Amino acid sequence: GAAGRDDSRVGTRIATSLFTGDPVGSQVVTGDDRAAVRFAGAWRLLSCETRDSAGQVQYPFGERPGGQLLYDGAGNMSAQLGRTNRPRFAARDPALGTDAEIRDAFGGYIAYFGTYSIDESRQAVTHHVVGASFPNWVGIDLVRHYTFDESGRLRLATPPIEVGGRSLEYVLLWERI
Repeated sequence: GAAGRDDSRVGTRIATSLFTGDPVGSQVVTGDDRAAVRFAGAWRLLSCETRDSAGQVQYPFGERPGGQLLYDGAGNMSAQLGRTNRPRFAARDPALGTDAEIRDAFGGYIAYFGTYSIDESRQAVTHHVVGASFPNWVGIDLVRHYTFDESGRLRLATPPIEVGGRSLEYVLLWERI
């Protein structure tokens, strides 16, 4: 969490509300607490697209990606997403994958976990990465701009990211499970 902030207090109130049915609103709740209540839970990936500076849209994990995003009331998070049609390895042993199989499997799947913080004034959630399938993400912060639509779906968008020599914005749409 943020320096000097007692995240356990926030998590305890949110978890108590989620599991007992007591409304969080009946307690003293700060802006960050209200945002955390909206995020807390499990989310299923509906779409993942990239947009370049010219507005061209691509689907890096296919038009029907798979994924799950978890936020708990104590400030922990994890994310997994990828292609749902990744080919299986010829061998049943993951240690016996060919270089091509391993490259394809890695390129079609991303996973990371850590903690998160919310800045409502910027409509940004920051994932503080502790572990990741892409080792360069370990120990860094991944900022995602968020909106919730009228049906409660969560839209996360990255700032422009350099990928393969191109500047891309990733836009992901999640629905609560």
